[in-house]
Amino acid sequence: MSCVTSGALRCCSPVFTLMIRIRRAICDQLPQLKNVYHALEVPSKKQQLQNARRPTLEWIIPAVAQQDREQNHVELLDSLKNQYHDTEYIENVQIVPNASGRNEAKVEFQLKPQVFVEHLLNPIEPLAHLPYKEHIVVEFSSPNIAKPFHVGHLRSTIIGNVLANLHQYLGYSTTRLNYLGDWGTQFGLMAVGVQLSNVSDEEMKASPIATLYKSYVMANKAAADDPTVAQRARELFSALEAGTDQTMAKQWHQYRQYTIAELKEVYERLGVHFDSYEWESQYSQKQISKVLEQLRSAGLLLPEADGRQIVVVDNRRIPVIKSDGSTLYLARDIAAILDRYKRLDFSRLLYVVDNGQADHFNALFKTVAALDPKLSLEHLKHVKFGRIHGMSTRQGKAIFLRDVLDEAKNVMREKRQLSATTKVNSSLDDDLVCDILGVSAVLVNVLKQRRQRDHEFNWQQALQVNGDTGIKLQYTHCRLYSLLDNFKHISLEEVKPSWQHFIQEPIEALEVVYELARFEQSVWQSKEQLEACILVNYLFGLCNATSRALKRLPIKQETCTQKQTQRLLLFRAAKQTLSKGMELLGLKPLNQM
Repeated sequence: MSCVTSGALRCCSPVFTLMIRIRRAICDQLPQLKNVYHALEVPSKKQQLQNARRPTLEWIIPAVAQQDREQNHVELLDSLKNQYHDTEYIENVQIVPNASGRNEAKVEFQLKPQVFVEHLLNPIEPLAHLPYKEHIVVEFSSPNIAKPFHVGHLRSTIIGNVLANLHQYLGYSTTRLNYLGDWGTQFGLMAVGVQLSNVSDEEMKASPIATLYKSYVMANKAAADDPTVAQRARELFSALEAGTDQTMAKQWHQYRQYTIAELKEVYERLGVHFDSYEWESQYSQKQISKVLEQLRSAGLLLPEADGRQIVVVDNRRIPVIKSDGSTLYLARDIAAILDRYKRLDFSRLLYVVDNGQADHFNALFKTVAALDPKLSLEHLKHVKFGRIHGMSTRQGKAIFLRDVLDEAKNVMREKRQLSATTKVNSSLDDDLVCDILGVSAVLVNVLKQRRQRDHEFNWQQALQVNGDTGIKLQYTHCRLYSLLDNFKHISLEEVKPSWQHFIQEPIEALEVVYELARFEQSVWQSKEQLEACILVNYLFGLCNATSRALKRLPIKQETCTQKQTQRLLLFRAAKQTLSKGMELLGLKPLNQM
């Protein structure tokens, strides 16, 4: 294997431009079909055969009440009978009624085959999605600075990144937010541990997360033997929360900046970035006193006999303020939502957090909705996910995420050294290539699962080339790059794709064509269901179709120039689409491996 990154390919693919143009053409002429833009789908392989393999987009008519369904379809048919259709793209429109209630009725838009394949395979002026008015805020990753950045944060980090990428690609205004935990009594213990260990600023700057974690563990053990240590921790945190210890506050600010710098190194490897790093300490009792007063005025914050103050949600009495007057996590989260709504004016706020926090978010969302009528439950979404089991190094050691990523890199280095097909290439950064391959293996192995399911991680399965893995995506991309590079002397700029050619080719050619046309719907469905696995599985399907086509549609052995150029157009579009899909997943496409 041999490899470099595909850094230059960031332009809009002709595939995306084609489907955007066709969707716009349909929507412009049929405004009575509400929300149809992204609901248009390329039919299944079976349906294509019934359509004589001619290109079609179909819109499944949304189910309505049974007694209204027939009337609804009749009215829709009447409205479409004399409707003008954009004849540049569409040659016929028909309604297919539901068959005895077994299948939903649908509208079929039969496309002009030659125009379809021309726009699909030939680069034209890039065309972006029309921007949505909605502003989507995605909060994800959000580790605590007192604990190691472990594999438990991996799923939140990479799922949240994909969801932000999907929304941004589709035209939504998107804000990526990392809300780091740096507040609570445990951080008082950590501060005591730093003092007891005499940690220097240089030590802290060199390895902040590990140093803070060790300090916390040391103080926790000391507190078990000496009650005054715990008392000192409470005093330190109270002073920090009250803002009376300026020296401590300054140190705390430095620790947070060091932590962000270290986290960014891991995020860079995962293909993740954030628009904003925010802190739980932004919403200490001093900062959120007005919010607490709002809760009291609304009759939502109620006193208990033991001195605590609570809210009642679904007949459950949930603490917001402890008996000593300090705030709990729920209070700070309520304040955070209200503050973000004021600052960011979001349409929807997605929290990418594990299944175990379902009760917390239920209480949070219902309390906020009761407090502020402008914020309904529709504005707030808990994107749940299950746990990952079995993700440790081969020695079964600590579950720092950095260790797991380093392990993946080392395993890929070993596999490359043992592979008979690995070529020596001094121009390649071998360490970077192995890191990208290892990260791709880990990310795709996690993302291909339904997010709410618990996942058993398996090193052997994750690092396979032949299975449905991240290595397979990288391998297919490299294979396509190599093919196109070998024939770069053939100019494709003036080559016109031919529908007539592709219907005379082996069926594998049209299978790739239709897979390419499905890209937009897979992106939309992935966004709608908040499931990265939909896009991942689409890319596996594209790779499989491409691999079959590479076997049946040779170029080097082909003597007919027209066949060579038409096939090169097809494989170029496949590479562009695969590259864009991989980037949406946070992967860095490689050109050689």
